[in-house]
Amino acid sequence: MTEPSLPSRFEPREIEARSQAAWAAAGTFRAPERPAGKPFSLILPPPNVTGVLTLGHMLGDTVMDLLVRYHRMRGEPTLWVPSVDHAGLSTQVAVRRALSKEGVRFEDLPREEALAQIEKWKVSHEQRILEQLAAGGFSLDLSRYRYTKDPAAVRATREVFVRLYHEGLIYRAERMVNWDPRLRTAISDLEVLRTEEAGSLVYLQYPWADGSPGGLEVATVRPETIFGDVAVAVHPEDPRHTSALGREVLVPITRRPIPVITDPAIDPAFGSGALKVTPRHDLVDFEVYQRHPGLPMPPDVIDERGRLSSDWVPEELRGLDRDVGRTRTLERLRAEGYVLREAPYRHSVARSERSEAVVEPRLSTQWFVRIQPLAAPAVASVREGRVRIHPDRWTLTFYRWMESIQDWCISRQVLWGHSIPVYHCPACDHDTVSVAVPEKCEQCGSAEIVSDPDVLDTWFTSWLWPFAVFGWPEPTADLAHYYPNSVLVTGRDIMFFWVARMMMAGEHFTGRAPFSDVYFTGMLRDETGRRMSKHLGNSPDPVDVMHERGVDAMRFALLFPNPTEEDGPFGTQTLEGGAHFLTKLWNLTRFSLLNLPAGTPPPMPPRASPASTALETRWILSRWRRTVEELDRALDAFEPSRAASAVYAFVWHDLADRYVEIVKENLLGHHGEPAAREARETLLFVIERTLRLLHPFAPHLTEELWHAVPHEGDLLATARWPVATEAPADPVAELEMETVLEAVRLLRNLRAEEHVPQASVPPGWIRPAGPQVAALLERERGTLERLGHVHPLVFLDSSTPAPTGAGSRVAALGECYVERPASVPEESETLRKERAKIVALLEKTRGRLADPGFRARAPAEVVREAEEKVRELSERVLRIDEHLKSEGSMPAPP
Repeated sequence: MTEPSLPSRFEPREIEARSQAAWAAAGTFRAPERPAGKPFSLILPPPNVTGVLTLGHMLGDTVMDLLVRYHRMRGEPTLWVPSVDHAGLSTQVAVRRALSKEGVRFEDLPREEALAQIEKWKVSHEQRILEQLAAGGFSLDLSRYRYTKDPAAVRATREVFVRLYHEGLIYRAERMVNWDPRLRTAISDLEVLRTEEAGSLVYLQYPWADGSPGGLEVATVRPETIFGDVAVAVHPEDPRHTSALGREVLVPITRRPIPVITDPAIDPAFGSGALKVTPRHDLVDFEVYQRHPGLPMPPDVIDERGRLSSDWVPEELRGLDRDVGRTRTLERLRAEGYVLREAPYRHSVARSERSEAVVEPRLSTQWFVRIQPLAAPAVASVREGRVRIHPDRWTLTFYRWMESIQDWCISRQVLWGHSIPVYHCPACDHDTVSVAVPEKCEQCGSAEIVSDPDVLDTWFTSWLWPFAVFGWPEPTADLAHYYPNSVLVTGRDIMFFWVARMMMAGEHFTGRAPFSDVYFTGMLRDETGRRMSKHLGNSPDPVDVMHERGVDAMRFALLFPNPTEEDGPFGTQTLEGGAHFLTKLWNLTRFSLLNLPAGTPPPMPPRASPASTALETRWILSRWRRTVEELDRALDAFEPSRAASAVYAFVWHDLADRYVEIVKENLLGHHGEPAAREARETLLFVIERTLRLLHPFAPHLTEELWHAVPHEGDLLATARWPVATEAPADPVAELEMETVLEAVRLLRNLRAEEHVPQASVPPGWIRPAGPQVAALLERERGTLERLGHVHPLVFLDSSTPAPTGAGSRVAALGECYVERPASVPEESETLRKERAKIVALLEKTRGRLADPGFRARAPAEVVREAEEKVRELSERVLRIDEHLKSEGSMPAPP
């Protein structure tokens, strides 16, 4: 035998450095320019240069790398394109926040200096993101790296705007928008967070304009906006206000007369059933205004900075921030007797996701995309099966949102972003819309043209990314070969921000869906169930996790045991589980090398099993084949955790805990050279092929181990994916081995229940349930004795009485017995303590199974193991109770 070429322990960072250097030197991840055969392609969702990668990014990136490596090993031309996103508004907000900590107001900087600060931030964070991706060993084609503001992206973005404008799908109009007064820009509905917050509902009296006593009671949570009122509206069927119809009331404080009107949108149950109509600062009010063309349009009474403004506002309140203005307005309303009463009121408050400022509904002239004509083909692509959503439960959510989709506001009043390719001519009032920057007005020829001051929403570039990343609108080779993408992997939180819009853009500009499958990952939570976030301090830097635990331990822990499509916990326990599994794999491979003669050639697929082939050989090969089939099914169905669970169960349970233990004596030559050779050849084949199976899950460690075992080829990363049919299927062997392993479990459990000392090997007996079981178990007597730790193992026929002084168990395969050890002093007390420990573990396991969340998230294999654990622990408690009773001692209470 040879000394193993692997040390007893491994250092992940050394292995990671070697593997990554070898992959880079070989250009392993560079996709061919002219691929032969159907390629597998996808894009890395471009991370924002707002910050750096989080563990949430690592979850999605690990799933993508798993798929990429799997398809590359299957011989498919594979391309994974990396990029970063300029993230216009978000990045400007991040820079603004950073400068404010240094005492610098972003708004006070000259334009060029502000842009320079943003560019400096972008370069720094882009470099950090690339370092994190490199540390993770992700198999990205860096030769095709892109940036959403590089020259090609600028060209594509302007091309799309111009095309949609000339098709009548982009228009400029005054519409009600979500206005962020802190950032002074419009934001989309998807950038608005709504929370329930405490407020005050103020009941005001609007006096009758004709001087009659009393007035109309109106409830509002925003008294500072009364100066923009143009009417009071009531529901047409509300009998309380019939007498008010056709009359006028006075706006409190300013005493400007406004009419009382009816509108079906009014909720009679809110307040007194009368609604003040302020069309420039509330969407519902604006819609009421549109249905009543006789109403005047007021000026903005709250400006872009969130301050009270315009001649309609009393002079002493002008210029006040809206919060201060609300307080001062309310003080004056009270002083002048307009407040009837005030009541605490919880209501939905819209806040900007970017700045956390309360959003101001505001009429503003903006650019919009007419979205319905673009949405219909995207919905059809899902209904017709050209795009499949995984997990499928999100498909209905997609449909519901697309059915109620609104036009997309694409203009932003910020510095950082793509400029809008529109140039206004003051001389003739014409807009020139052009991909190239024009030198003069296309209509009158004037050179005095002014570019639109706004920039485009970040997502206006991102929605083009599946095809723009390949050079569109130019007819590039990559566009021809690698578009459409094979799959998109992303978080469900941007299903509408990004995924739906990409589908619209792909269908409209290329005539094809941008990808055939979409896989939504879940959200990571800490071990207490809280969502991971930097704000909570429970989201460590992934690089720190990789340095502490190893890249592959982190990757495997992200995939298993919690399903990647569910919101699940991630922390010390899952990381330790990943690390323990990799250590198991390392030790298993090292053990295999220890039993290989020098000069052992690479493994060959096993020949058809003759009748003389050992049961354990037939069984492990059949189990390996079944595992490959399960991995193929799971990965093709975009179920990465199911795949991880299958390969974990095979390596840990079938290969390490069972097969290796069975064949140890054969490997040592105790049963002759033919048996030793069969065990060596089988073990080497299974180990080498299993390292291939595990490579997409743990690429660095498997690359290192594969080079230590006899193999063919230069790199595991480019080795062929195993084919299940390399090993013979043998369902009979699997059934027979399950019977043998059940007998082993019975014998081991009896040893534990009877408190047989670990070093002791007592006699054992089995009364088989029938002649076939008897023949099988007698043939595998050696395995049963070694794994069950009994000797001799005697088989009883139906007429032989049960052995005396032995513990027993009855199962489907028959009756099992193990000799009890001689009684020792204080044994009863020891048994009671042991029983208490088992009961505590039993209750803990039952508690896990009783948790609906555990059953919903955990892989089926993990649930089955927990159920089996409950069964075995329950039986152990019963056996201890029987033992205590036989000695006349009562068991301790549970």
